[in-house]
Amino acid sequence: MKLIATLRSIVMTLAYPFVLVIYSATAIFVNLLFNNRKIDNAIVQSWAQTSCWMFGVKVKVHGRENIPPGGCVFLFNHTSFFDIFAMQSELYGFRFGAKIELFKIPVFGAAMRRLGALPIARQRRDEVFRVYEAAQERIQSGERFALAPEGTRQPEEKLGAFKAGPFVFAINARAPLVPIVIRGAAKILPKGMWVPNHDVWTREITIDILPAVSTEGYDIKDRPVLQEKVRNEMLPYFPANLHSM
Repeated sequence: MKLIATLRSIVMTLAYPFVLVIYSATAIFVNLLFNNRKIDNAIVQSWAQTSCWMFGVKVKVHGRENIPPGGCVFLFNHTSFFDIFAMQSELYGFRFGAKIELFKIPVFGAAMRRLGALPIARQRRDEVFRVYEAAQERIQSGERFALAPEGTRQPEEKLGAFKAGPFVFAINARAPLVPIVIRGAAKILPKGMWVPNHDVWTREITIDILPAVSTEGYDIKDRPVLQEKVRNEMLPYFPANLHSM
């Protein structure tokens, strides 16, 4: 079975760029034609579900009832590109903040811009805050965004240090924060690997949606308090962090 899984993953990895181009081109064309958010969301969800299916990934979600109505910011731990696939396949109708280098990928980058993903230039703090400022009106009108407070993928399933940006964004937008814990994605495609799920036929990703944390009553000077509150809500799901404390 391991050999079959390896062959499957290699074939699907080689095929994936074509799948990505087809979905990206479709998203651009349909958005230009209809400019309909529900249709855009359906295409994004289908792309993510197809990505999971291609590599034998199943997704289980707990805590959907914790997603508040209206605009909010999902804060998720980040260890793998499959974090994105898992969330987009199951949590409908939000946009990611993605590192700006991904927007340079032909067709895919154009699709991300067209559908409203946030370009995050991690080394240019002022530019990142301009992007967040421009998105405040969108979140106040009911849009949802997903941001990785660690800033980048972690090499293991352990919660890294949090950056200030997502918390400043949420405070300024008066948007609730929804902590999301993703487990299992690192085993499928850890940082530095290019062939997902190459050693087993199927794996499961678990998504735990924790109760929303209100930003009401916080201002920018209180950001470290809010940041620590959210991190402490997520920490119990990461035994590696607790054992190292």
